[in-house]
Amino acid sequence: MKLILNFFNKTKIKISDLDRIYVNLGPGKFTSLRISLSIAKALTLSNKAILIGFKSNDLINKNYKNLVKLNEKKKSINSLIKPIYSS
Repeated sequence: MKLILNFFNKTKIKISDLDRIYVNLGPGKFTSLRISLSIAKALTLSNKAILIGFKSNDLINKNYKNLVKLNEKKKSINSLIKPIYSS
């Protein structure tokens, strides 16, 4: 959590300014996904933001504009998260 707070301090973004939070649903390691999903869900609930889940495959060549397309397609996740765990 300290890393996230340092990011907000350096960028001068307030946590309350967040209206959308994007979270990677995997595939990935169990513990890593659970931690990131828990933090994203907590930030979403505390700010009444929209939680948008995406899979690693959605970021073809690290093109983050694809996340905006997911948002436009309304593939957002507000209450149910289905992470994909790998071994």
